[in-house]
Amino acid sequence: MKLAFAVRPDWNVAIDAARDAATRARTSGHEVVEVRLDSSTLAREVAGAEVAIVFGGDGTMLRAARVLAPLAIPILGVNLGRLGFLAGGSLAELDGFLAEIAAGRSTTEERTLLEARVRRQGAADLNALALNDVVVARGREVRSIHIDVRIDGAPFTVYRADGLIVATATGSTAYGMSVGGPLIIPSSRAIMIVPIAPHLSFPNAVVLDVDQTIALEVLDEPARLSLDGQEEHDLHVGDRIEVRRARPVARFVRTATMRPFLTLLRKKILKEEGGPA
Repeated sequence: MKLAFAVRPDWNVAIDAARDAATRARTSGHEVVEVRLDSSTLAREVAGAEVAIVFGGDGTMLRAARVLAPLAIPILGVNLGRLGFLAGGSLAELDGFLAEIAAGRSTTEERTLLEARVRRQGAADLNALALNDVVVARGREVRSIHIDVRIDGAPFTVYRADGLIVATATGSTAYGMSVGGPLIIPSSRAIMIVPIAPHLSFPNAVVLDVDQTIALEVLDEPARLSLDGQEEHDLHVGDRIEVRRARPVARFVRTATMRPFLTLLRKKILKEEGGPA
């Protein structure tokens, strides 16, 4: 197989792990290209790769999903971080996973990406992808802001809150869950709206069909837009953020021996795998 071993450029632990794993993979007969996720020529470097092996934590997986989804390359995550919700397994398991993939004992799970289009007064529109969530929140000042929400063009409500999260099912175990949103199985085709510390506003999370469009208009400033917690932009009164399902999907490789999501959830959050913690 042709494999792309991908890392963040600023994490030496991941770079060293990828280099060692690439040596073993070449010894096993695989063609391997080693790439950095911020490369300006990434599309050309990974052309023809059947799988991208991404080394890092969940933050690295989020970054990899956004840049590799438009290239339609499936991702196998090797967890070097703390949580590992998006990574398939550990570094010690990688050689076994590659053997399973080569033997045809793997599938590809598709995850929804969000596309956020920001229409800003007096500035060029901004377009970006997010795997977990699109968040509009207050800026530097510690106070609530007002966010007008429309769904499929129809008025829904005006939230007065610290912010608002629009999350995918994948992102339901991230920021959305931390503020009381529902947990949704990651392969589900659903998106949700979750307010952050709502004050005299509709307090519940709302789960929507993946093909509905959400429009958010900022009625106060300062405010900030955050994409997967990694890309941020200032927002001003009148700015409008349109959030919808993106055309590309993130593809994650699953092998027969990988832990199912609910097993991973019990281990990471409920602490129940193998009995009481």
